[in-house]
Amino acid sequence: MNPLQWEESREMRLGEGISRTSADKTNLYELKIWMPGQGAMRDLVRAESLKQAIFFAENRYPNCKVEVPAQTAKLKLSRSRTSPSVAAKTRKKLAEGK
Repeated sequence: MNPLQWEESREMRLGEGISRTSADKTNLYELKIWMPGQGAMRDLVRAESLKQAIFFAENRYPNCKVEVPAQTAKLKLSRSRTSPSVAAKTRKKLAEGK
């Protein structure tokens, strides 16, 4: 183990109840983690609550800033009523009715 790896491993706090959980009723929380000197990254953290997920992320990534990204509603796809296939089916139905 080189000195840099030893220094990093000394700062990180890992283990059951510190950086992860094995509880039955957990959810995945998406967090935005800002590392010093690096950009932001998104991570999925399994925890029982949002507060616990933030706690786990701070222990997993020392000296980081943790944010909860805004939840945006997923957009629904809109389908055109005048698509070529729909128009062809409509013309066919009209032609058969005459």
